[in-house]
Amino acid sequence: MTEIQIVRFDMYEMEYRGGLLTSELPVLTFEPKYYGKYKFLINSCYYEMRRDLKIKPYGEYCAGLEELQEQKENIFLLLDSDEIICAVSCAKNEISSVAVNLKYQHQGFGRKIVKFAISFLQQQSNAPIRLTVTKWNENAMALYKSLGFETTKETTVEGANTKDSNGNWTYAFTYTGGLSVS
Repeated sequence: MTEIQIVRFDMYEMEYRGGLLTSELPVLTFEPKYYGKYKFLINSCYYEMRRDLKIKPYGEYCAGLEELQEQKENIFLLLDSDEIICAVSCAKNEISSVAVNLKYQHQGFGRKIVKFAISFLQQQSNAPIRLTVTKWNENAMALYKSLGFETTKETTVEGANTKDSNGNWTYAFTYTGGLSVS
């Protein structure tokens, strides 16, 4: 028997209104050899938010290797030896999947990786740079505002947690109010 739970939460779309940025952050693009560590980073960084917002499964958020391989030129990692400090995805004119290793949080790495993302996207196009963030994520909101992002849209999004006959949960957005979310 399939079980479905409807989940709603508030999200913001933000647009960068600051100036031209440059970044010398020594990032690498995603490679399959980083998949295990990248998956751990994404799942651990998004766990608390998913739990608090009741998005199931809580601890499994990262895309599979095949999907990440298709996006590898747009996924950037900052490493310390073989440990991922932080990561970000930049595609078209959007910043997404900002994640800072829990061990490195509150040390300025979130600011550095977002500044890198802004600089990278500015070099690609003159299109406005956007991102989406949950209202729940107050720390990220404060960071983005301090870097020159302004809220351009607020909406309540809706999704469905679905539990299959094997007890596995999946989540899918059913309404996004026009926001670019994944």
